[in-house]
Amino acid sequence: MIVVAAAITAVTAIAALEALAAAGANPCAVDERGSEALMAAAYRGHVAVARWILDHANCDVNHRTGAGQTALMMASLFGREEVVGLLLERGADPGIVDLDGNTASSLAKNQRLFGLVEKVRFTLL
Repeated sequence: MIVVAAAITAVTAIAALEALAAAGANPCAVDERGSEALMAAAYRGHVAVARWILDHANCDVNHRTGAGQTALMMASLFGREEVVGLLLERGADPGIVDLDGNTASSLAKNQRLFGLVEKVRFTLL
């Protein structure tokens, strides 16, 4: 049942994105902190939404907030392994450092998400 609910949620989210984009909304627009929809998808682990944004909008996969954080950092911090993989495939830079000195790898390490640490670190090599 949970898988079906997740699939319905993803389909609904994609339909909403398509309707908003058709109405002229910009998926790459930023809020007052500099966050954009890709970061929200990364934070929440919505891989289908992140994929749609990367496929249909001209958003910078390495966009940084005012604090220097990226979607890859958000996905790493919250253990969103599928989103991390997608972002890395699409060119996310794991070497970016935020204003506090954090990287995607260090954020994952601080959360004891060692599988993600290795995934991000392997990309750096």
